[in-house]
Amino acid sequence: MKAVMYGAGNIGRGFVAKRFYQSGMDTTFIDINAELVARLNTAGKYPIYETRGGRYETEWVENISAIDGRDTGAVAEAIAAADIMATSLGVNVLPHVAPLIAAGIELRYKRGGRPLNILICENLIGAEAHLRGLVGKYIPGEVKSYFEDQIGFVSASICITVPPTPEKFLAENPLAVCTDAYRELPVDLDAFRPRGAELPKIDGMVARSPFSFFIERKLLIHNMGHALMAYLGWQKKINLIYDITCNGEIKYILIRALVESARALAKKHGVPTDELLQFVEDLMVRFENKLLVDDVFRVGRDPARKLSAGDRLGGAFKLVREQGGVPAHIAVGIAAGLLFDHPDDPIALEVSGYAKDAGVAAALRKYCSITDPADVEMIETLYNLLQSKAPFSSLVEALSTMKSTH
Repeated sequence: MKAVMYGAGNIGRGFVAKRFYQSGMDTTFIDINAELVARLNTAGKYPIYETRGGRYETEWVENISAIDGRDTGAVAEAIAAADIMATSLGVNVLPHVAPLIAAGIELRYKRGGRPLNILICENLIGAEAHLRGLVGKYIPGEVKSYFEDQIGFVSASICITVPPTPEKFLAENPLAVCTDAYRELPVDLDAFRPRGAELPKIDGMVARSPFSFFIERKLLIHNMGHALMAYLGWQKKINLIYDITCNGEIKYILIRALVESARALAKKHGVPTDELLQFVEDLMVRFENKLLVDDVFRVGRDPARKLSAGDRLGGAFKLVREQGGVPAHIAVGIAAGLLFDHPDDPIALEVSGYAKDAGVAAALRKYCSITDPADVEMIETLYNLLQSKAPFSSLVEALSTMKSTH
């Protein structure tokens, strides 16, 4: 079995390719990092350092190769020959690779038209329709029917934590990846093509229908909590996520924000609330993993996206409001996000600068699509409290009032 992993970053190497390898597949990575491609081809394997409590366990991913993503012919050949494919590139990169994926699909059609399912491992609600639409623009008319009936764009929910790899491991092997022990790979059952056919056998894969719940659970609980921690940690000048999680004041906000989103998601999808509260409890244990050395820059960068109505914080805020709740603690994360002015992130400087110069109301309209006067007033109050470094008791008092009056 041949697998193609489009993107040789931390998720691609640390999770998806591992699932392929443990399923007995040979994996070809596609990436534009020429040095990384060369190393993968030379080594033919790489280590994953999996955290288990207070220790690391080393596992190896073997039977790998790589091609340069700028070699359009080689990319098309790899896709044409694959039995399964996955992407982990980042949402902003997908438009750039869409024509290359289309070329591979067209070549596949000309060589007999075998089905192909593409696992979309991106943090994006509606990833299936988004990538199918991007690729479909480049599919010739005679290939359209094959494209619609035999090419599956399958959303996946990736909940593993893959922080920067400790330097001591990179010194031994530059290809090393560090992860937690999470292994489940939920995917959208309804998206596989052809419909009704036997699903590929992939280690840890769980196909579910309907799938939107799992995408939203990952984005609006896990990712939302991660971003909230980063932005509040920045306000307190705490750099590492583990240290942020252990800060009592931040943990107070974090747990309540997670519960706000969990209760709303349970109500929306008719899922038992206890199931999602258990997910929150498990998530807190993972956040408190001392070996997962992660920092506020990696987790918080690009706040324009993470504050938006279709993403982590803005999306969770919208969800809770739609389900009749008061997202007051999520609002703290949004307020902190507007104050996130990390000097190494030009987008953070743009967002924080705009909020400062144009005002919180204008920033909420531009970046979060939040315009309701009561919501704007709530977030602006929290923004001012955070900006002024008001005592934590003042923040708690304000939140208590918001919960009871909004």
